[in-house]
Amino acid sequence: MGIFSGKIVFNSLWMMLEKFIGIFGVIFVTSFVAKYIGPANFGKIALVTTLFTFVQTITWFGNQEILFKRVSKNNRSGLQYLSSTQSIRRLLFLCLALPVLIYLYIFSDLLTLIFGIASAIATYFLTQDIYNIYNNAILHSYINALANVSGLCVALLVRYLIVLFNLDYAYLAIPIILVTLIPFLLKKFIFNRKNTSMQVVSLAYRKYYLWTGSALVISSLSVSFYTQITSLMLAGLTSTHELGIYAAAVTIGSAWTFINIAVITSVLSKIYRENDKFESYKMIAKLNVLIALISLCVIATLAVLGHWIITALYGSAYIAAYQLLIILAMATMCSGLGTVAARLIIKEENYIYISKKMLFVAISSVPISYTMINLYGLVGAAYSVLLIEFLSLTVFNYFYKKGLIFKIHFFPLFHQSLKNN
Repeated sequence: MGIFSGKIVFNSLWMMLEKFIGIFGVIFVTSFVAKYIGPANFGKIALVTTLFTFVQTITWFGNQEILFKRVSKNNRSGLQYLSSTQSIRRLLFLCLALPVLIYLYIFSDLLTLIFGIASAIATYFLTQDIYNIYNNAILHSYINALANVSGLCVALLVRYLIVLFNLDYAYLAIPIILVTLIPFLLKKFIFNRKNTSMQVVSLAYRKYYLWTGSALVISSLSVSFYTQITSLMLAGLTSTHELGIYAAAVTIGSAWTFINIAVITSVLSKIYRENDKFESYKMIAKLNVLIALISLCVIATLAVLGHWIITALYGSAYIAAYQLLIILAMATMCSGLGTVAARLIIKEENYIYISKKMLFVAISSVPISYTMINLYGLVGAAYSVLLIEFLSLTVFNYFYKKGLIFKIHFFPLFHQSLKNN
């Protein structure tokens, strides 16, 4: 059975187009801003972004993939679930964002606090954007693409004008907000025109949100923790200057993630509907091969053009980022393959395994990051990310169902075994 239908291909292309325009714009304008404010101040933006990544993760309470799966299977039930749990996300966000802002007020400078407030507002709209999940699940990603690109274009224009007219750095908070506010309003407007009876309040859905999420939120938080721990370690052990250089390398080294995510998200809607386990394993094995091929092509491109890209976009102040690119691109490949494995476990509703696995990954990431950064500085930071992602993809996954994911990774060798089981 093939993993692509015409509708899935069309949806994937829309998702890729949106992300391509987004990444293309972000890279060029962000690098423009990075040159303007320097590595130290650029590191401050990276720091508050990291902090509010945790806020966003806990606010969703591990339910993003559950919401996606529910809408994919049953449109009406999914809508009711989305609607009934909206107030929970508002309350969680408020309880989490305020302590972070208080911390920034006490322990950071004014510019970092301003960026923090802007990131808080932007994160709020991200956590309320249920329309993004809904559109992806019903393969209407073109709506997300048009809305997100519109917001991005406005935000990038404002950011460009701020730099062009040499305005105070604090004004860069405005585009941070616009990049999520405008898409949210557009998607909400389009959704409300087509769905007039979404408002449903169900205590059962809210209980399910918290009960199911209690297992997955540990996993989601662990993912955010181990992917962001390097940034926090760099800021704590070195400086925001080093963090700024690292942030530039991450932007380029992982910019192509959108291709993997677009393909994975679109194909998953079909895999989630497949009731035959062997057929779903076969589709996942094909998806793994596709993700690996895409990744290797990008890694080869960065190996050849990486030095020129960093110099052209960020300037000589960020040249140290070049030596991190290939390492971070390899980590991005492992992350993409790890996402596929995680979605298989979610399909089989083994949330407890994911929770335990990601908790172990998060715990192991602390000594790995601390040791690598202490010994090798910036390069160590990149290698720590690669090592953590590789362990998450392999060792920590291979305990699942007596090596099921290992067998899928080497599908031709275990084809008959998987079919018999």
